[in-house]
Amino acid sequence: MIPITRPWLPPLEDYVRLLEGVWSSRMLSNFGALATALEAMTGAYLGVPVALAAASGDIALTLAVRALDLPAGSRVIVPSFTFNSTVNAILWNGHRPVFADIDPTTLTVDPVDVAAHLDGAAAIVATHVFGNPADVDALGALGRSGGVRILYDAAHGYGSRHGRRAIGTFGDGEVFSLSGTKPVTSGEGGLFTTADEDVAERFRYLRGYGFLNDYESRLVGLNGKMSELHAALGLLTMARIETALAVRAVHLDAYRARLGAHPGVTFQAVVAGDRSTTKDIAVLFADRATRDGVEAALTAARVQTKRYFRPCHTMSAYRVHADRPLPATEWVYERILCLPLYEDLAEADRELVIDIVERTLDAPTSIGPRRVASRARPDPVVVLPAWPA
Repeated sequence: MIPITRPWLPPLEDYVRLLEGVWSSRMLSNFGALATALEAMTGAYLGVPVALAAASGDIALTLAVRALDLPAGSRVIVPSFTFNSTVNAILWNGHRPVFADIDPTTLTVDPVDVAAHLDGAAAIVATHVFGNPADVDALGALGRSGGVRILYDAAHGYGSRHGRRAIGTFGDGEVFSLSGTKPVTSGEGGLFTTADEDVAERFRYLRGYGFLNDYESRLVGLNGKMSELHAALGLLTMARIETALAVRAVHLDAYRARLGAHPGVTFQAVVAGDRSTTKDIAVLFADRATRDGVEAALTAARVQTKRYFRPCHTMSAYRVHADRPLPATEWVYERILCLPLYEDLAEADRELVIDIVERTLDAPTSIGPRRVASRARPDPVVVLPAWPA
């Protein structure tokens, strides 16, 4: 089977070497030396004054929403096209998610749609989808003009950049995931970055049961600490982030060079000057029937794929908050399929995946036009087929 993702792991002896220090100190958690080093490495790489480790990205996101200190029951604008953890963090804090539509090319939240529903909102939680930076300039302007907080779910985005600035340096804070599907992984873990010291101080209390050193709870917190065992793995994978992204870029180029030659096949658009980690390769097909046919052919060949993300506003847990259609989100979900991408994806396996997709697209029964012969790489900023507004 060819999996859709697979974590890169360092040589076991390198991990054991770090664990020897843990065994010597007997410091397994509670803001130990390795977790502190991970925070320092993050701050230096991103160029952000505060980087705080947490037990998971999910926990970090939930605590980050709480650290914004929003009024109880606030309206929080959030894309429906995101992993449901983004919405859970809002609901766990007692706020109301207001679902926003996306740009059907970048797959990130549409600032125009956000602006149309900004009245009465206290915050915006935007997602850097698959590591592709959201429109931080437009969202930042909306936040300033509307007096609302902005938090970014950067779960996929460690290593992404907007121009010369690293993702992790925008808004009131950003949250990264270090789970096993990410280019940087600690097994399970998360990071919160911010330049707002008041928000950072609340986060510090919240992730440590509500107190720091004196056992006097000043906030209602929980255990959000990262263990030294997880931090050790995170340090080793974080140190090679540029190598990881370079390898992923080679795979992306190969997918784009061949599949991008087919009319009706497009890839997530990255704005010129930005960099995405491409945590997932998202391919959009001309229509649902074509996507389903490709998916079935790959499944039959034991190639794992995902229709990623299922829109949150269509899920039973959140349907009560779905008060309007989101046409771009729904259009994208009917056409999207994520293909295998990971660092040690064998070239032969990658080419097999592409061959299967091409054969399916070229089959006489295939929906849509046959591919053209050119193998020229398409422009990195692409335009999807027209979608119904």
